[in-house]
Amino acid sequence: MTEFRKGVIFLKNFSAKKFMISCGITVGVLMAVMAVGVAVYAGIQAMTRPPSIPTHVEIRNPSTSGANINTQTSNNISGNTNEDIPPQILAVMERKPLFFTFLLFALDSGNNADVIIVGAYDTVAEEAFVISIPRDTFIETNRRLRKPVAAYAVGRSGGGGHEGGVAMLKADMQTLFGFTPDFYLQTDYEAFVRMVDAVDGVEINVPFHMRYDDPIDNLRINIPAGTQVLNGRQALHFARFRNANPGFRAITDYQRIENQQQIIRALFDELMTPRTIARIPEFIRIYGEHVNTNLTYREKLWFGTQFVGSEDMTVSMYTLPMAYTRREGWYEVPDREKVLELVNRTINPFTRDITAEMVRISQ
Repeated sequence: MTEFRKGVIFLKNFSAKKFMISCGITVGVLMAVMAVGVAVYAGIQAMTRPPSIPTHVEIRNPSTSGANINTQTSNNISGNTNEDIPPQILAVMERKPLFFTFLLFALDSGNNADVIIVGAYDTVAEEAFVISIPRDTFIETNRRLRKPVAAYAVGRSGGGGHEGGVAMLKADMQTLFGFTPDFYLQTDYEAFVRMVDAVDGVEINVPFHMRYDDPIDNLRINIPAGTQVLNGRQALHFARFRNANPGFRAITDYQRIENQQQIIRALFDELMTPRTIARIPEFIRIYGEHVNTNLTYREKLWFGTQFVGSEDMTVSMYTLPMAYTRREGWYEVPDREKVLELVNRTINPFTRDITAEMVRISQ
């Protein structure tokens, strides 16, 4: 009996010792993983740095030019539109620290900018702002009237290729906002489809049955009404829908923008969930295969570290405010005062307000 009790005690001690060793190994592994994670993060931080942008920008008078060209004192990132640059300098504007602006656009099969967004990311305040630009927005130049939807195709066909198209679109945005976006990201529809599929779809409230068939563009939309999880292709159809088959409801371009913003917000919410971390390699592949940008590799990494670490980051979405519709040619004319108020409250990269003489918006 005594020997039996000794054996039980021995087994208990052995099991306890083994458990302690096991715990020690587990803690050691966790500490090692944490150490590696910290080292990797520190390594990424060490090899990345904020984008270098000019601290001051010369704002020139846009009244005699097709585009209000900003001349940076260093690291020139403004587009060349092949139009005369007026000599009069209205102001030298100081940049906000670590405040960056972006032009995001998606092209259809005809090189038209089907989706156009100008955004800003304030990494200090952890705030992002998005302004959607309607396709029919009135853009005024000395030589022609133009809609931004055609700007990329015009710049590209003029012999400038991709960079010429980007420069023309950036110049159009400059007439509206008084500054040239720092960076651009151009994508295609397939990137959107793959991104939504990578997060297992997005939940969207479809307000009514959307049905449209376009055999020429090989587009077939059929989405029933109701709250549902849309896959990538369905989400793209929801974002693109505007016209409808006979007997079904069509929507305006502004309602289309609202749908696009609903998709963007739903996708953003999915990307901020912890489970998407394991899918970062897929996001990187999608980005590499479908996105053109002037961001360098290190700048992409830096923005990535800022984005991942911004648990409290807020995103505010707007649509460019309009004054009226010009029936001839069907142009949507921006409301200058409302545009300036919105820009200065959200995406203005300067420490003081952009004024009416710094933009080219006819009223």
